Amino acid sequence: MEARVTSHTWEIGLSAVVHDFTPGEVILIVDDKLAAGTHVIIQLNTCSFAGVILFCEPSGSRYEAHVSFDDLDATGLRRTPRFPVNLPARVFSTSIDVPLEGKIVDISGEGLGMELPEPLPMLANIAVQSEENTALGVVRHSRELSSGVYRIGVQLHHIVRKDLDLEKASAESGWMGKLGARFGRKKAERPKGWS
Repeated sequence: MEARVTSHTWEIGLSAVVHDFTPGEVILIVDDKLAAGTHVIIQLNTCSFAGVILFCEPSGSRYEAHVSFDDLDATGLRRTPRFPVNLPARVFSTSIDVPLEGKIVDISGEGLGMELPEPLPMLANIAVQSEENTALGVVRHSRELSSGVYRIGVQLHHIVRKDLDLEKASAESGWMGKLGARFGRKKAERPKGWS
């Protein structure tokens, strides 16, 4: 589908082709590299919507630009705005044998966008541990961006701030063991993927 991309910082608009949609995101094929964080308007025929360039990478002789939608609940696109970030994170789930190292690439009031080295199954319950928080949620979409990089959309249920006492205990001797001992669990009964 043909599209036109404009920004208040550009003198002219750019032609684009809509390559794919995911919840809250459109993927465009464009001739020029677009800067991450640029606020744009995307026009499709007589409809238009505002968004932000999440990232833009080479794709053959052209570029693949990922654009998040702004807050447009009335049209069913997104209930809360998405903000681009670049935060290292570790993902835990019963659906994987070992935690995955990845990064959080955007945050909204209801979810996270992540890039991981492996796909995750739809509806998998996961814990996403960042430097300051652990977010609990469910996988809503998972697709391959490029070889070895997967885009994961997570609907959030809870965000838990780090407990400094537990973090200190973890550094000393493994907090899951202390926490398990407190509740009568043996070391062997730890959830898969947790240390």
